[in-house]
Amino acid sequence: MALSVVSGLLLSSTAMVHAEGAPVVDGAVEGATVDPAPDYHFDDDLLLGSHFGGGQVSRFDRADQVDPGRYSVDVFVNGAIIRRMPVEFRALEKSGRVVPCLSDRFLVEDARIKPESLAAAASDGPRPDAHAPDDQPRCMPLDARVAGSTYKLDMASLRLDLSIPQSLMESRPRGYVSPAEWDAGSSMLYLNYNASYYRSTMTGPSSAPSDYAYVGVDAGFNLGRWQLRQQGSYHYSNYAGHSDSGYDAVRTYAQRALPDWRSELTVGDSFTAGNLFSSMAYRGVSLSTDDRMLPDSMRGYAPQVRGVAATNARVVVSQNGHVIYETTVAPGPFAINDIGGASSQGDLDVSVIGDNGQVSTFTVPFAAVPTSMRPGQSRYSATVGQARYYGDGHDVFGDFTYQRGISNRVTANAGLRLASGYAAILAGGVLTDQVGAFGLNVTASSATAEENQHKQGWRMEGSYSRTFQPTDTTLSLAGYRYSTSGFRDLPDVLGMRAAAGKGTAWHSTTYHQRNQFTVAVNQSMGRYGNVYVSGSTADYYDGSSRDTQMQFGYSNTWHGISYNLSYNKQRSTHYNAPLYDDGQVPSYITHVVNRTIVNDNLVMLSASVPLGSSRNAPDFSGFASRRSGDDHGDAYQAGMSGTLGESRTLSYSLNASRDARGQTTDWGGTVQQQWPSVSLGASYSQGDNYRTASASARGAVVAHSGGVTFGPYLGDTFALIEAKGASGAQVRGGQGARVDRFGYALVPSLTPYRYNPVGLDSTGIDNQAELVDSERQVAPYAGAAVKVTFKTLAGHALLIKAWQGDGSPLPLGALVRDHQGATVGVVGQGGQLYARAAGSKGQLTVQWGDTPDKTCRLPYDLKGFSGKQPLIRLNAICSAAPAGTQAMP
Repeated sequence: MALSVVSGLLLSSTAMVHAEGAPVVDGAVEGATVDPAPDYHFDDDLLLGSHFGGGQVSRFDRADQVDPGRYSVDVFVNGAIIRRMPVEFRALEKSGRVVPCLSDRFLVEDARIKPESLAAAASDGPRPDAHAPDDQPRCMPLDARVAGSTYKLDMASLRLDLSIPQSLMESRPRGYVSPAEWDAGSSMLYLNYNASYYRSTMTGPSSAPSDYAYVGVDAGFNLGRWQLRQQGSYHYSNYAGHSDSGYDAVRTYAQRALPDWRSELTVGDSFTAGNLFSSMAYRGVSLSTDDRMLPDSMRGYAPQVRGVAATNARVVVSQNGHVIYETTVAPGPFAINDIGGASSQGDLDVSVIGDNGQVSTFTVPFAAVPTSMRPGQSRYSATVGQARYYGDGHDVFGDFTYQRGISNRVTANAGLRLASGYAAILAGGVLTDQVGAFGLNVTASSATAEENQHKQGWRMEGSYSRTFQPTDTTLSLAGYRYSTSGFRDLPDVLGMRAAAGKGTAWHSTTYHQRNQFTVAVNQSMGRYGNVYVSGSTADYYDGSSRDTQMQFGYSNTWHGISYNLSYNKQRSTHYNAPLYDDGQVPSYITHVVNRTIVNDNLVMLSASVPLGSSRNAPDFSGFASRRSGDDHGDAYQAGMSGTLGESRTLSYSLNASRDARGQTTDWGGTVQQQWPSVSLGASYSQGDNYRTASASARGAVVAHSGGVTFGPYLGDTFALIEAKGASGAQVRGGQGARVDRFGYALVPSLTPYRYNPVGLDSTGIDNQAELVDSERQVAPYAGAAVKVTFKTLAGHALLIKAWQGDGSPLPLGALVRDHQGATVGVVGQGGQLYARAAGSKGQLTVQWGDTPDKTCRLPYDLKGFSGKQPLIRLNAICSAAPAGTQAMP
């Protein structure tokens, strides 16, 4: 900030600025680039013989001017972040041009420049060791090392951009982050909490208050790459004098990333993924592929695009009329396997545009189902442990699955599930063609099931997905499942065994299911809106149970008003006790509950209307519904919701409803305030015969080496900011989090294995502090708690008008250094300079040359000034440096 303030003073000195039409050529190194003509030129000759001369302001001719020194900068290559690193900038001996000192190792391994593209050029000045190792920084123009390359340093944001010709770089997927840059974070203990209290009071003759409390917790401790996690909840209820309470642990486990295997190890209580076999809660060990370690452009399914270019060519890939990928290729065959950002439906249109203007096009079919994989990629999982929630808690099972993309058209799936008295094997895959994506998995099971009978059977699961581009119709996840009467899923087998031991019945939506069919169709009609239809049906081997659901909807927007018309139909027929193939009740069940039939039809019209155009303008919403069937009647509701405050951290809603069938009217409201350390909410509602009130609190607390910090609810991967002296600074994207009085703040969520910008906004910062840098880039491991430190300048902001001992003003452009020798600014016009004083008394050094007579000491004393002043103005004399004092380098 100090440099930018004084640079502004320099730029306002129009008397020194001349238009310059000729380019400035740095001839220090043969083959150096020719810099474009600057928009301005500071002429030192205009100051010769004046009191302002000697400051060498001509160095500001270059827009990327930087004084020699060592800076911690974010390095970008062709617009992509590489990492934050300290870089030395040194002036060349012949030309005086300041260049970054970069090592061959950095250029090859981090910037991905091909080793053969590095020129064997010498630096502008002699090196102590002519045979420096690869990691020895070399101070020479970048274009002298890599032909056609340039660099630009933005001092305001401490960002160094390197521009490298694509043909000289190794090919890597877009979004690639080197595993060497993944940050395991620091050791921290955190606790997320989500607490609520609810009280309901009936107003009728048999009124009895009811109290309910809930606290959900998500706690963790990180130690290196090991991460301990515990998720659970505490509940309390009290109704009519009967109370109940307890704590339920959902998951307790330790996990560790294994980057060499692109996998994650989990030990403890958790759940299997459920992508091929049904999900199982377990207590044991699991090792599985973690696709989050892949670059964004390699995640999810996308076909490989292959072609041939006759010349150097530009390849453009489009989907549904939108460009999603573009790159340049050399003459000959090419393969593109890092297409990201594509929809899961819609063919890819590929254009190969040659240097000679010739264009060739072709189409790659693209449709996918959830288990589709890119060619050459694979995914596995292996779990061994005891089953939880099913059986007696001692049943040991093992799950093993493997998937691999064979080609653009074929993905193969395989799986094995084993337990005592149970075995299941799965085989299948995905076939993609011009007519869509077909997925098919077949699972065969053999189980010792009910009444120790041996059951064998198989289940087939099929799916289909396709977007019909001419009509923009999406048929997504049309699925069909058929099971023979002898097929048994492991959760049902374990649940049935436990129920048999207790003499009770076992029922689930999958037990003895015969058929299941689901379909979803979405039709876009452009400005005329959107229509969707979805439905499902399932029947069972008892001959009577069946579930049928259907949804139809139309939505559109008109002059800012959003509206939706929907129809839902549901019919369910179920026995609470299962029957077998012959319709008989199992002998271990002592009674049969009659079947339950549910009919429900609902038509609803809803709309939302913005009440103004400002950021905090509320929305008015309402709906009217008609229900027929077992619970028929009409209902109406209207409400208004919005936010308040400049930061929109206060939200509110009001609503009222009417039930025509019960002739009841209800109304209520909610309010929620997001503070930097906690989010608090409250609600109240009242009806014809009841009143309810509730309160909630949601947030997190983190214990770390610097103390305890409170903040918003955290994701699994988060950051702790340390910025001593910057209390009040707001975290960008931090859900209202601010740096507390101890200098810490929480960034609630980061994306693992990706570069995440972590930044502070100086709005609200203590006026006695200043941020040296305001943004950092971090790439955390999944589950990491990363500590990010921001440097601050604490003390009083000074604007000093200074003179030399003989009464002449200080030279324009002279460097100003603090007591540690760090450059904190330059002298502006009129001898003014800006600096931030760490104490109430001290001195600054002003230097405009390499000899002692061009250096002076500038003392300051802030006695008598208020510590609350944002800027202190001083007049001072800069005295000559003591005899024998050496000028700073």
